[in-house]
Amino acid sequence: MSDNTNGPDEEDTSSPLPSTPDPSGAGPNPGDDPTEALKQGLAETRLPPHLKEQILAELPSAEEMERMYRDLQEQGGLSFEEFCASLGLEVNPKP
Repeated sequence: MSDNTNGPDEEDTSSPLPSTPDPSGAGPNPGDDPTEALKQGLAETRLPPHLKEQILAELPSAEEMERMYRDLQEQGGLSFEEFCASLGLEVNPKP
């Protein structure tokens, strides 16, 4: 009986191609710490402390967040329109 499923004797073509080294040699040195590159410019992109405090103060309490989460689970989630409305986005339906 012929079966069209992939068997162990068939070639697997889903495996990725082997990576090739960068010919320019511009890759990281073994002694370099990649976190240093990530930290560059961090001060310019970090939220100011007063803005961070304001955002955190506007969040609901942990108890309220848990209640809201349970409500969502019990209701089966939000529709796309409700989700967009919760983000303050206006969705224009297609005709």
